[in-house]
Amino acid sequence: MTSRQRTLGIEVRPFVDVGDALAGREVTARGVGPDNSLWWLTEDEEEVLHYADAWDTWERFALPRGAPAFHYIQPLPGDDVLLVNARCRYRSDKQHERNAHVYSRDGTWLRELTLGDGIADVQTTADGQVWVSYFDEGVFGNRGWGGDASRVPIGADGLVRFDAMGQRQESGVSMALGLEERIVDCYALNVASEQETWFYSYTDFPLVRMRPGRPSTVWRSPVRGAHVIVVSDTHVLFGGGYEDAHSLQLFTLYDRGHQRLGPVASVVLTDETGRPWRPTWLKGRGAWLHGAEGTRHFRVDLPELMARAAAT
Repeated sequence: MTSRQRTLGIEVRPFVDVGDALAGREVTARGVGPDNSLWWLTEDEEEVLHYADAWDTWERFALPRGAPAFHYIQPLPGDDVLLVNARCRYRSDKQHERNAHVYSRDGTWLRELTLGDGIADVQTTADGQVWVSYFDEGVFGNRGWGGDASRVPIGADGLVRFDAMGQRQESGVSMALGLEERIVDCYALNVASEQETWFYSYTDFPLVRMRPGRPSTVWRSPVRGAHVIVVSDTHVLFGGGYEDAHSLQLFTLYDRGHQRLGPVASVVLTDETGRPWRPTWLKGRGAWLHGAEGTRHFRVDLPELMARAAAT
């Protein structure tokens, strides 16, 4: 954070409280769909909960008994739901753990996929693309992956695009970074649409925008260790960092007419009582920031933040 930045306080009321629907159960996976609807997976009964704008009830269905543990949940076209475990063991060159399962909206198991070990995030698009980012163990290998050419980790590129059947697709990641750089740990992913994917990665923490058929854009970031990015054509909001896990820092993408990050403000979000939100979970989807503290969820978009910044 530099001396040019000021502090911008914004009241953000809860979008939804999932407490009654959870009925005391813990959440094992949270997700935001490409339409910005919210998804939860509960423990024990392994029930999926889904909530969208203006709904006065929940969509909910139970998984089959004995379903594996999952860490990520995302919708797929055709009313299917993708559930993914972050870990995946290499067994042989012809057999790996299937760490992703697809279910119908009535809870019927449809198929299983292998998406690799060391998964940091999963975000899908409305047309069925599955973007998977990886932390360092997924890049370099663990749980039997790595060590020789036959065991190259699925996540060796740090960010991989699959189709809805689990088939690997061209992602453009290597071309976006250039030959001299690679993703060691993908700290933040934001799949803004079918035609736009952003990521932010260790070690130099570039902010990268990828769009099919167009050259990628790379910004050098002064923020170290953020775990969320929220993006628009003009601004980026970084969530977290090595110095403060709860910090929110707003930057312009084009400072004084140049392609470089220019600090705008440090953002403090407060609830309806004036108390700062202290979210335990944050996610960026396009221009929207989603967060959860306890059973309460909030969301705010970059246009609102920029309008507040301009007015103060």
